[in-house]
Amino acid sequence: MKISYLQILLVLFSVSFFSCEDENLDSDDCDGNIICTEEFVTISLEITNQQGDPIVLDDFYTFYDSRKKFEYELNDIQLGTGIYPVLTDTEMDEVEREGTTLIFVGEKGGRNIVEHQMVIGHDCCHVQLIAGDDKIVIEE
Repeated sequence: MKISYLQILLVLFSVSFFSCEDENLDSDDCDGNIICTEEFVTISLEITNQQGDPIVLDDFYTFYDSRKKFEYELNDIQLGTGIYPVLTDTEMDEVEREGTTLIFVGEKGGRNIVEHQMVIGHDCCHVQLIAGDDKIVIEE
């Protein structure tokens, strides 16, 4: 019985095709054996006026899906800098790996003066800014 090269090639192709593993695993599956750096990452938003002076907010928070809200306290060094935490590594499991849309809200004088949208995801170790500006200029 004579086997042609085409038949052999077809068999090899079929075997290799069906033996492939799906490399597109669920994007939120993070290997528990992954080695991460020990740094603690915070995604921040810097808010200034048109002259470049920092905007000092009375209150601020980040939310998504109208049900989940993240609030942070500023330490003495951060006060008055106009730089505000949006999300930290502590909340990494709250966002999708490929990114979740979050809204940063800043209040001053009893009203919202900032509503800034950002897309934040993670790499299984740290949160990452995927889309949106980390510095904005607003009118006072």
